[in-house]
Amino acid sequence: MLESHEYQELKAAYQKLVLKNGQYDLLLKKKDDTNAQLTAEVDSCKELIHQMRQQLREQNEVISSLRVIIKKKDDQLQDYDLLKHQFEQLKKLVYGRTSEKSVYVSPDQLKLDLETERVEACNINDGQRVASYIKSKAKNEDHPGRNKIPEHLRREYIDIHPDNVPADAVIFDTEETEQLEYDPGRLFATVYRRFKYKRQKEDGSMEFFIGDLPIEKDKCLAAPSLRAHCTVEKYMYHMPLYRQIQKFAQDGVVIAMNTMTDWVNNDARSLTALYEAHRDSVLNAASQYMMADETGFRVLDSERVKGKKSHRGQMWAYANPADKMVYFEYQQGRGRKDARRMLENFKGILHTDGYNVYEHFAKRPGITHANCNAHARRKFEQSLATSKEKAEYVMSQYRHLYAIEKHCRDHELNFDQRQEIRQSKSAPVFEQLTDWCQDQLYHLRSDEKRSPIKTALSYFCSREAELGRFLQYGMVEIDTNLIERSIRPIALGRKNYLFAGSHDAAQNAAIIYSLLATCKLHDINPYDWLKNVLKLMPSYPASKINDLLPQYWNSRIAI
Repeated sequence: MLESHEYQELKAAYQKLVLKNGQYDLLLKKKDDTNAQLTAEVDSCKELIHQMRQQLREQNEVISSLRVIIKKKDDQLQDYDLLKHQFEQLKKLVYGRTSEKSVYVSPDQLKLDLETERVEACNINDGQRVASYIKSKAKNEDHPGRNKIPEHLRREYIDIHPDNVPADAVIFDTEETEQLEYDPGRLFATVYRRFKYKRQKEDGSMEFFIGDLPIEKDKCLAAPSLRAHCTVEKYMYHMPLYRQIQKFAQDGVVIAMNTMTDWVNNDARSLTALYEAHRDSVLNAASQYMMADETGFRVLDSERVKGKKSHRGQMWAYANPADKMVYFEYQQGRGRKDARRMLENFKGILHTDGYNVYEHFAKRPGITHANCNAHARRKFEQSLATSKEKAEYVMSQYRHLYAIEKHCRDHELNFDQRQEIRQSKSAPVFEQLTDWCQDQLYHLRSDEKRSPIKTALSYFCSREAELGRFLQYGMVEIDTNLIERSIRPIALGRKNYLFAGSHDAAQNAAIIYSLLATCKLHDINPYDWLKNVLKLMPSYPASKINDLLPQYWNSRIAI
């Protein structure tokens, strides 16, 4: 059968279709295989991604735990630095020097310009032997010599004549050599002998006469001189009463503890009116400048619960540097209500440390607040162990400021002159220090956030205006060291007599401390002052009681 042309074309076209269909089936199969392979690979990738996510999650957990450990370690390091700082402060408190005077020495002072000639090496056996020599002692022309014995002391002369003096020799001069002697204090009795007189009247009756005792003589066994001695020894020279009793017993005079305690407490109570007048003088001084501070004062308290027989009260101190007056007041606490009696109505410049009670009163109208630079400097000094470079810079700036203050004291400048010097010399130093502290506080490292240097910088920057108050007033001191020196006898006394017997006894101590500390500021002998005041008080006019205060004392009224 012959195939037509069309049939052959159709057949060829069919064969091509069959071939293409086979190829398409192959492509489909290949596609299916590829899809299956890709699906398998995708599944493996998904599994791998899941594993990687799990690993990443675990790594994040490890990183988080490591961050916690690192933070804990950093905290421990900061705690270690704080403990190290506290240990250094404790070691300094126990073994170190208590003075805050700078011990800085200029590098120029360490250079010794010793120009010595070069000596050639030689054999020591080559020299000639020196038979003898004369040793000359360098003469110190600048030495002032031995201090002279004061002229007001009583002299006892011991005459010494040479032995075997020829009969025709005559005295033409004397040579005197003085030596300071000491005779321990001795007790003696003053006997008031009042002679009695009588006469017979015209009516035959008898009339009797007897002299009156001095007004200051009361039933007390001890005279004002002895009571003043006991009081001054305890509160000025820190000798407890029981030690004084032991000393008197060596002279055969036995005094009971209660008896001597009554002497001191009764005398303190007799000075209450003088103490109140002293308080008014401090508050109403013309200078209107007052320092304030406080210190702990242990007191026995019978009302305390068992096991706590003592109470930690506070001895509040107020000083007027311009008029040289110090006033102490005992309070049972350390809060605002305890300072209210003195500071509530005060108007003027209040100079204190950074205690928040003072800051509360400083916000009242009429009060200009000044802060103590010694406290600010002390915080940087305590940072030397952890931030030496920064702390040393601040202390060097404070050395400049205190050198200017010393210059003013040495030249006895008045307040106006001192203010002028401060404005020209101290103000630029203080402004530079202020800018530096603010910059350092802003750029503190993370590991310094809890360090002593952070505390020091924060303390300074938060009080920079109050710390710089001394630049505005020539009367204001750079620090409150004057009142801290006035408090020091209380701290020394605590180490000796340990505590007061009651709250009333603590207030009696405040009365004595106030008046004796003011005596010291005015260079008045506290024993002579107290002895005379105890004699004068019973008969002295109340309207003139201010004349007996140490700041107004005139020795001409002494008995």
